[in-house]
Amino acid sequence: MKKNKPTALKQAGVSLIESLMIIVVVSAVVMLLVNLPNAMNLVQKSKHLSLAREIAAKQIEDKRSINYINLVNSTTNITGSEDLRMNSLPNSSGQVLVEDCDPSICTNNEHIKKVTVTINWKDNNKYGAITLKTLIGEGGLNQ
Repeated sequence: MKKNKPTALKQAGVSLIESLMIIVVVSAVVMLLVNLPNAMNLVQKSKHLSLAREIAAKQIEDKRSINYINLVNSTTNITGSEDLRMNSLPNSSGQVLVEDCDPSICTNNEHIKKVTVTINWKDNNKYGAITLKTLIGEGGLNQ
């Protein structure tokens, strides 16, 4: 008489390693989805900052193109009609200030003007601002 050897029982179900792998994958997907809104906000903030820098740099270049003699002390606002990119910044405002050089810097009575460009905006209830400054002198560019 032959004895039947017990055959290996088929195992049904999921092993511990497989369960851990599923938990790791699901956790990674959840972490990505949780951080996605923050990443989108950072991208938007970076775009606004870059745009504000471009606007300020353009304003400075515009002032540099004016002869020193025609560069008068003044404060002017940057409007959306003057630079259409201002309309792309939320709740934005800008200002260009032209003034004589500070006597502590220009000690020898040089003919130099200080130009300060400030751009402000409000992004997701947080205020952003950028300020660029330069000095423009008699006999400088385009003089």
